[in-house]
Amino acid sequence: MSTPTPSTASSTASASSPSPSPTTPCDMNGGDTDPAAELERIQERYEAAGPAPSRLRVLSIEGTDPIGGAGTMADMKAFTAHGVYGYAAVTSVLAQNTQGVSAIVNLEPAFLLAQLKAVSEDALIDAIKIGMLGTPELVDAVRGWLGDLLERYRREGRRAPTVVLDPVMYAKSGDRLLTDEAETALISLFGLSDIVTPNTRELAALAGHPGSTPDSYEEIEHMAQTLAARHGVAVVAKGGGMALRGDPSCTDILAEPGLGTDGGVRITRLEGRSIRTDNVHGAGDTLSSTLAALRPQYDTLAEAARAARTWMNGAIAAADGLEVGTGHGPIDVTWRHSPTGLRFTEDYWHRTAAIRQRIESMDFIARMLDGTLPLEDFSYYLHQDDLYLQDYTSLLAQASARARTIDDRVFFAKAASFGVREGLDLHRTWFAAHGFDAAHIPMSQATAAYIGHEHRIADMLSYPALVSVVMPCYWVYSMVGSILRRRAEDDHMDLDTHPYGPWIRMYADTEFSAKTLQELRICDRLARESGHDEYELMMEAALGSTEHEYRFFDQALRRAR
Repeated sequence: MSTPTPSTASSTASASSPSPSPTTPCDMNGGDTDPAAELERIQERYEAAGPAPSRLRVLSIEGTDPIGGAGTMADMKAFTAHGVYGYAAVTSVLAQNTQGVSAIVNLEPAFLLAQLKAVSEDALIDAIKIGMLGTPELVDAVRGWLGDLLERYRREGRRAPTVVLDPVMYAKSGDRLLTDEAETALISLFGLSDIVTPNTRELAALAGHPGSTPDSYEEIEHMAQTLAARHGVAVVAKGGGMALRGDPSCTDILAEPGLGTDGGVRITRLEGRSIRTDNVHGAGDTLSSTLAALRPQYDTLAEAARAARTWMNGAIAAADGLEVGTGHGPIDVTWRHSPTGLRFTEDYWHRTAAIRQRIESMDFIARMLDGTLPLEDFSYYLHQDDLYLQDYTSLLAQASARARTIDDRVFFAKAASFGVREGLDLHRTWFAAHGFDAAHIPMSQATAAYIGHEHRIADMLSYPALVSVVMPCYWVYSMVGSILRRRAEDDHMDLDTHPYGPWIRMYADTEFSAKTLQELRICDRLARESGHDEYELMMEAALGSTEHEYRFFDQALRRAR
């Protein structure tokens, strides 16, 4: 019961460079790839990953902070805030507070290694945040362990964990945290890392300008570009130092090697507002642990980094209310919580495995493909779809009215105004061509039940739940259309002469796939913004609609004659 609907560009909350966003094999953020193939690759990736645990699992390798604003303590809070489960291996024990660091005890490398192995030999790891490593020996211990872990995951066919390296060299107070030898050794970890997150002072040191700090964002871009090109690692250069020096903005710089012109480094500015506060203790640690938690949840690093920058704005804005300490107080890492670190659409995909299998193998679908489905039964199905779509328009209009962004509003408004008409036109053309008169056929119980489910969800006045209740109409139909088209191609069928060719083409074409991707993007974004109860309501709505989709297809062959 789905309808083709016009797509719109997805919104972004922050400015970026003019160069286009990368399109990964499973990118739901647009690009030049064929949307139908892109949607199939997303489904294949979800399928290959297998059923996911309720939360992603992220490891912090860090020092401590008894005041709770930085290091391992901040990482654990950030992991919880972003809906992931946190492991921790402690590298150093610090005596510090909001005024500075008074003592550091670096743990023995053998003991750090024992902690790391205790985690990796017993549990799987989806992402890793590496922070303070105070001695060359600690760096060596982490490098050896991490290299072995990545190799083992490769042999076992597991997805490699995202590795975020925060080159902690200086405390917020300016205190130096590493020896000269440790700073040199730290660079050896770049080749095993996906993302490096230096602050401006650390960036300058790593780019070959120790003792200095960049004076402009252009200088930060140049240093980040140099570092990314030299080591082949993505760099998120933290711009908080510029804000502390009075700059009206707080912009992070993302440098991605291999994605720029002619394979060079692409630079993206991640804009954020400058917030007047001295309470930024632990901001750097929290940004890197946030990236480690968020990166597996997004298709591109740029998207994850923007989300991290936006979330950090809120944490910094809420810092003054904590009233912790008399120096640089901590940011409020618990200002907003995510229900889970899973992507909503991936969670839905795994939860619907059984019902999707039932849909794929049902007689109605098989007989539609081989042409043995009676025309009368297909016409009955189309008539029920006709009745459904006339009501579905009201749901799309409600979604448009409740939308939180202009892009969402336009997407659902066009769907309600024009998209439904395309489906209805297909029905009317079919009825006229085959002399089918539906005037005497009432709405079926299956159709009424589906409509009732959707309106029950709509009456709860939750925009995310409303969006998710209409989502299966897109995804299930796109999935069925794609399956039928692929099977028809494998059997060398001619859809031009196939009795149900127009229907198969409508739901397997590029345009409909693009709109399905847009709907999935909206669901994922709203789920990330929701609390636990609303996330579960979204899932309940989508799962219910999927079950109704099965019954809707099935009714044509099971109706009373």
